[in-house]
This record gives sequence, structure tokens and C-alpha cells, in this order.
Amino acid sequence: MIRRRQIRGGHRIGSLLAAAGLTVFLAAAGWMAMYSGRAIAPTGTPVPPTRLATLPTAGPTSSPTLTPWPTIASLTGTPPPSYPLVNSCNPASVRGATPVPPARLKAGAFALQVPILMYHRIVPNAEAGDSLRGLVVPPATFAAQLDALWSAGWHTITLATLANDVQAHVKPEPRTFVITIDDGWDDGYKYALPILGKHGFVATYFVIAGRIDHPGFLSSIQLQALVASGDEIGDHTMDHIGLAKLASSKLAYEIDAGAARIAQATGRWPESFAYPSGVFDARAVAAVGACQSLRIAVIEEFAQPPKPAPSATPPAAPPVALETWVNRFVVPRIRVSPTTTAAKLLAALEPLKAG
Repeated sequence: MIRRRQIRGGHRIGSLLAAAGLTVFLAAAGWMAMYSGRAIAPTGTPVPPTRLATLPTAGPTSSPTLTPWPTIASLTGTPPPSYPLVNSCNPASVRGATPVPPARLKAGAFALQVPILMYHRIVPNAEAGDSLRGLVVPPATFAAQLDALWSAGWHTITLATLANDVQAHVKPEPRTFVITIDDGWDDGYKYALPILGKHGFVATYFVIAGRIDHPGFLSSIQLQALVASGDEIGDHTMDHIGLAKLASSKLAYEIDAGAARIAQATGRWPESFAYPSGVFDARAVAAVGACQSLRIAVIEEFAQPPKPAPSATPPAAPPVALETWVNRFVVPRIRVSPTTTAAKLLAALEPLKAG
């Protein structure tokens, strides 16, 4: 079965930023378009650097050499881009941004079991500041985890592609999985991206929209480079606050304005959503579903079931993620921590290899 895949095998981005002058030109052009209050159209997306490592064409017997990832420098003394506030998920509200095609659901029941990994920060502990250490995965650990998955024949798709597959009843190839990286820290570009590119992997980055272009977080130029490389930018609300029990107007603002801000910065409306801290209720789920562009949303992870009484029969197996059109706005993920060894991660994913 032939299907659209978002895997890049070695050279999945464009050509290198050949000179510092070109980098400054691209950054300046992107800033000028956004500072003038206009959305960035896809044609204005800067060409990101080329992967310098090439994957071998034979079986996965060794890992390619990791090449340092060039930094997109900010312009000294230049103010951050200024966006007009748009509190709407209507595609017409951000001119020039590519809208998400309307859903055309294939009739009948259909379910997938594609594992979705959840990361937050890929950064050395010395650079993690006051981030919770359980959310900080050092780049060497991240690389070892992906090395093991790649060597075992695993490959990635984005959450948007997973939504497409569920919608169209398309079964991905065996050993397909999704990588998600929450909160939009700039180490997702500096450290995670070259490790992903080394393996031809892609990821879905969940960005806190109100922090775009803020120090320590992904810039508009970096977000455009991620999109150009095949990665996906998802909505993680405007301010990263729990959505349960919010007033209706605030609930809509966090979801809709967050989506619009991402559309302004990247030129594309987001298709996926992550609930901050996994906090949600029925109203929050309904509000996500009401945003025209969003087609899939993820929660933190499965809640741990209560321990059975001594006389009770233990369950035969832990719950298994099922991605269906009915539960597409509450899809669970697998949390990956700095203590998750490559062997442990492989063992957790192996039962889900069929997708």
C-alpha cells in the first residue's frame, strides 16, 4: 500500500545556510513580514540547513555521525516580531496561512495502536535552569534512545499524519511511532533537531504560543525551519494553563488564540493539540474540537489503575493505546524520562509494532 510518509532519510531538509549574510537576510525578512502585522506565507519560509550525516542504505548496523546543528542567530538590537492578537480558529482570520483541509471521514470503525512518545526538554542538565529534572532528557540519552529505535527498524510520522491515517482508515507500516516535544523550548531546535535528522525522524513540537520569540523559546524563524524540515508545530495553548474549569471565554482564548499565533508565525494552522499538564475536562475537549483546524489532541499518559485486592485476579495486560476517530481528542502518550533506558523503551514499544 502506497501512502504519504513524512520520513526523511538522511537529506530531509534543504540546502545549508551557506553564509552568515544569508542567515541575517532570512531572519530580517521574516521579522519584517511579521512586524508589519502580516502573516508569513509558506513562500516566505527560510531554507533550513542540510543534514550532513547520511544514513546507510543497508540494514541498520551502525549509527551515522552526528553533525553539529547551525544556530539561527537573532539580530542584535532588533525587537521581537509583533503580531496582531487574533482570538479565532477561523482560517480566514490569519491571511496567508495555509488552512487545514476539512475532514473527510471514511465510514466504519477503525483503530490504530501507534505509540506516541512524550518529551519536554532535550538539553544538558547544566542548561536546564529550574526545569523539573524528570522532564529533562540529556541529548546523549535522547540520541541513545533514538539510535536503538532506528536500529530496530522503527520510523516516525507526525501527529497530523496519524490523524490523516485514522481519518482515512490507513494502516501505517509496522514499527511506526510518533515523537512529541512539549512547551516550545529552543533546545528543541538546538539539540533535538540534529538528533532527529541523523535518523531521518520527524517530531510534533507543541508550542506555548505566547512564548514564541521569547528568550529561551523557539523563535518564528526556527519554527519555520522546523516546518520546512518536515516537523509539525502543534498548539499547546497561549499561556500554558490548565483548561479544566476555565470560564468559556478564557477557554476559547487559550485554544483559539494559541492556534492563530502559531499560524501567524509559521504560515500554517496547527492540526494537533496538547493539554497543558494533561489537565482537561469535557468542556475543554469540546472546545478543542470546536477549533476548526485541530483534528487530534493528546493527553499526558494513561492513569495508573488501582492495585487489585489480594483476592482479585490481576489484569492480563496493561491498557493499550487505541487511536480512533471517536477518541481523537484524548489520545494518551508514553512518557519518556531521563531514566528511560533504550532497552526499556524498545520493550515498551515492541507490543505496538504492528501499529
